[in-house]
Amino acid sequence: MEILALGYLGLETKDVAAWREYAPEVMGFGIGERSDDSTLYLRMDDRRDRIALRSGPQDAVKYMGWELRSRPAFEAAVEQLEKASVEVIVGDDDLAELRGVHAVAQFSDPAGYQHEIFYGQESHPQTFVSGRPFRGFQADATGLGHIVLAVPEVTPELKHFVGEIMGLSWAGQGSRRVSAFYRPSSNPRSHTLAYAGIPGHFGLHHIGIEVKELDDVGIAYDLVAEKGLQVQMTLGRHTQDPVISFYHFSPTGILFEYFTGGEVFTDASYLESRPKHLSLWGHKTLVKGFPETIVPVTH
Repeated sequence: MEILALGYLGLETKDVAAWREYAPEVMGFGIGERSDDSTLYLRMDDRRDRIALRSGPQDAVKYMGWELRSRPAFEAAVEQLEKASVEVIVGDDDLAELRGVHAVAQFSDPAGYQHEIFYGQESHPQTFVSGRPFRGFQADATGLGHIVLAVPEVTPELKHFVGEIMGLSWAGQGSRRVSAFYRPSSNPRSHTLAYAGIPGHFGLHHIGIEVKELDDVGIAYDLVAEKGLQVQMTLGRHTQDPVISFYHFSPTGILFEYFTGGEVFTDASYLESRPKHLSLWGHKTLVKGFPETIVPVTH
């Protein structure tokens, strides 16, 4: 299948109310009109929404939505999953309407994370209003950003599934060589999905959100401090993909990387490297250990 971008995320949080100020005033997200007491829909561009944040017993990722180009591409992807003996459920009209897409299908990867493929995401041209004044997110056709997931081990089965069945391109191992980074071949981002091998653990490591201007990263850094939120890693520049970013925890413990810049990648231009250090400068760790969203495997 030819995935274009990470189109949307479904998250669960133990305190939706805590996000109603944080999401617009710190992150700059717009609030979707469908939001209610139990669900907060977050906008980044003219798409109807990019993140659905639903009330639940923990903070966790519940599903990832991967965008396909068209109905024929969607049908071919479903057929490909079935031929690979992957259990795939094509959603009914109610689920498609809930996601705001023409059609959606659900399946799980070998690690147990739920993925969805879709096409035709609802959009409302020239309607996006950010939660605070800034130059905006780098989203639109490139998608909402990236997501990093913890797994007990990055197995050959998982690599085969993501690379051969989902069709994502290999984008390196990172400085610690226990991770696997992937990107849609037509997407200029350095990576969109990554798995971090953490023995005995499972869960959301972090979500990467890209903005257009460096100043907006700095302003967000100040806002995080003003709101008393925890910075996990200070402002810095990565080596393998030289974005400038910082990492901080949402009020309920979900870790975000807020970044800008970096290189534009294609399969032809990508050259795998082995950086000795995670970052060229900065990114000092202030909170050690795993995010609360990473938990021990219980089975």
